[in-house]
Amino acid sequence: MKAILVIGHSHMNALRAVPEAQQACDFMPFTEAGGAYQQRDPAEFAALAAGPADTLVFMMGGKAHITLGMLNPSEPFDFYLPEHTDLPMNPAARLLPVDLVRILLTRHLKHDLDYLSQLSAVFKGRRQLHIESPPPLPSAYIEQHPSGFAERVRERGVAPVAFRHKFWLLHSAILRDHCAALGITFVARPAGTQDADGCLAAPYLRQDPTHANSAYGTLLLDQILSLRQGAPCP
Repeated sequence: MKAILVIGHSHMNALRAVPEAQQACDFMPFTEAGGAYQQRDPAEFAALAAGPADTLVFMMGGKAHITLGMLNPSEPFDFYLPEHTDLPMNPAARLLPVDLVRILLTRHLKHDLDYLSQLSAVFKGRRQLHIESPPPLPSAYIEQHPSGFAERVRERGVAPVAFRHKFWLLHSAILRDHCAALGITFVARPAGTQDADGCLAAPYLRQDPTHANSAYGTLLLDQILSLRQGAPCP
């Protein structure tokens, strides 16, 4: 076993696609090949905790903001993020309190947050990092590469980029707060990986509607290795 253990969902595949990451890290996925979430026996955690890993890298979540925000809702709604007053509102949508949307999103994240709490306790005393999920993808790119969302994209359409960006920001805020309570270092997306709309920039797009590519994974590996060595995050 290796000194870095990466535990999480499908957006870890950007990191797994990097040959140097395969040499430096072991991976414990919570997502099956088809994209479905899989359950893990807590006994597996204890077995891993007995191994040599000195750095735990969590890549939990990432699906909830896509489930709730990637496509146009059947009854249009929007919400205001006080920390991001530059993001536009949909004037034709029903305005919901951000606290209500946060409760909804937190409910969708419940299993991820619970697992994160369990894992953090099992690996107490080790360096623990949580990698932010990648930013939402550009609307046109999702339409061109809908993958398993093709039928839903045709029926409902891709939600406005500002709406999706707000859901992603709120998703990150919930995980950041949870990590802070557990003593886990929350690692934000690498600098320079977003376009002017806040979406994942072109060099980091993969041919599907939700994930980043190996070039993005290389930047994640740089962040992980720098933090493991006690250096500032690139």
